[in-house]
Amino acid sequence: MVTIRCNSRFSLFLCTAIVALAYYAGAKIGLAYAVVGGAISLVWPSSGIALVALLARGFAVAPGIAIGSFLANVSGGVPVATAAVIGTGSMVAALTAAILLKRATRFQITLDRINDVLAFIGLAAVMSTAVSALVGTTALLAGGLVSVTGYFAAFLKWWLGDMMGVLVVAPPVFSFLTYSIPVRSVERTIEASALTIATFWVSYVIFGSPQLAGHGYYPAALAIFPFIIWAALRFDHLGTAIATLMVSVVAIWGTTHGTGPFAAESPVDSLVRWCTFANVVAVTGLLLVAARAQERRVYRLLQAAHVELERRVQERTQDLEKANNELKEEMARRRLLEGELIQIGDQQQRLIGRELHDGLGQHLTSLGLYCAALNQKLQAQGHPAAADATTVVGLVKQASLLTRRIAHGLDPVAMEYGGLETALQGLAETARTLNDVDCMLRIAPDVDLLDPLMQINLYRAAQEAVNNALKYCRGHRIWIELERAGGLQTLSISDDGVGIGQEDMGRASGLGLRNLRHRASLLGGSCTVTRNGWGGTTVAINYPLPEGPGHAQETR
Repeated sequence: MVTIRCNSRFSLFLCTAIVALAYYAGAKIGLAYAVVGGAISLVWPSSGIALVALLARGFAVAPGIAIGSFLANVSGGVPVATAAVIGTGSMVAALTAAILLKRATRFQITLDRINDVLAFIGLAAVMSTAVSALVGTTALLAGGLVSVTGYFAAFLKWWLGDMMGVLVVAPPVFSFLTYSIPVRSVERTIEASALTIATFWVSYVIFGSPQLAGHGYYPAALAIFPFIIWAALRFDHLGTAIATLMVSVVAIWGTTHGTGPFAAESPVDSLVRWCTFANVVAVTGLLLVAARAQERRVYRLLQAAHVELERRVQERTQDLEKANNELKEEMARRRLLEGELIQIGDQQQRLIGRELHDGLGQHLTSLGLYCAALNQKLQAQGHPAAADATTVVGLVKQASLLTRRIAHGLDPVAMEYGGLETALQGLAETARTLNDVDCMLRIAPDVDLLDPLMQINLYRAAQEAVNNALKYCRGHRIWIELERAGGLQTLSISDDGVGIGQEDMGRASGLGLRNLRHRASLLGGSCTVTRNGWGGTTVAINYPLPEGPGHAQETR
């Protein structure tokens, strides 16, 4: 609310004088259309001026209302005592409206809320003006200017006049105090000019045209409402207030000259009809503008909420993207670490294999040669221990062969020379020889054998799966297959044994399947364990083919 306080005594005196002068000027205009006792008029802009003065300047200027009313009534021939009571009633009525609006409803003179408009209509235009009408009419009755029989009619006319002043005059002043001019472009200027000309012309045709004089055709007045709606929807409070004021001025001019739908034989009846119409037009415009302002306010709130929601969604999306990138980086680091750990383990296995081959294997070979020489001597001498020596020679040879095969499993030298296919063939041969199991290998001709490190990873995975099959399946056949389907390749190890149950699955997971899953993740794939059609178990590692020119397809 725009409130301009008058703080110093001089400024307070000046403000009070200005309010008195403004009230006096408005009252003189109204008294020009006095209908009862020279003091009751259906055109009373001073009631609106008084309300605006108290809401904008503060309660301290209230005496200016009483002074202005007193001077205007005295100048119109009203007795001094009666004029003093009327002035006091006008001041009390304006104070009542201002106090109720400011302290009871937290009223804002912007009138952009429906609650403010309803409070303005109910408290200021209806209730407070009834106080002024009651005090003023009673004073006129006491002064002999109004008869007892005409008391109620005089009260109603006073009330309608004050109500018109509040509804028609106060909103334009509020708009000038609180709103900037809504015309900011050439297009809006043209539209505002068109609205002004059209509203004035229609108002003149309806209320000033002699053809409608005395006809009492009230529906003609309804043609004003489209222009009030136009002003409310396009030019807010200021446009609506100006349009309503312009229609009121033209209407009162035409009605007092006996033209328009409200013209009647009695000038009083004409003004009563016009006053009622003006109040309806003002209320309609105020409510429509408030509804429009509230709609725009809700729309702005929705827009702000939408922007805030978009911002939060964007922030949340960025957080998720950041978390996703961090997760990917963490997964890449973990895969790299797992790869390094498996590579270190592979190097340790190779080292152990070489130690077995070069250390224990050589000792066993020397021991075999020594035992063979000893066996020959014992046989040449016919010694009874020659047969035992022959047995020892056979055992040493078997130990030496077993040591070499274990060493080759730990250190697949064949892979360095023949690649993954040769190493897998050696793995199958070892399974057949040492475990008496029919182990078959099938490699599809269109598979990509990848780079050496990944080939070693696949070999270790196959070795782990074959060892698990030998430990748990208790079958007679093992199949090692490497094939390709689209962009995926699959290494599968199947058996025809009893399969791995749920209890064995947990135990096997701790021994070998976890390692298989790690190796599958290093390939960017997955490891699955299922039962197959032979009743046994199939361990399958599915992995995508790497993209890039460095991984050319190898076929055989």
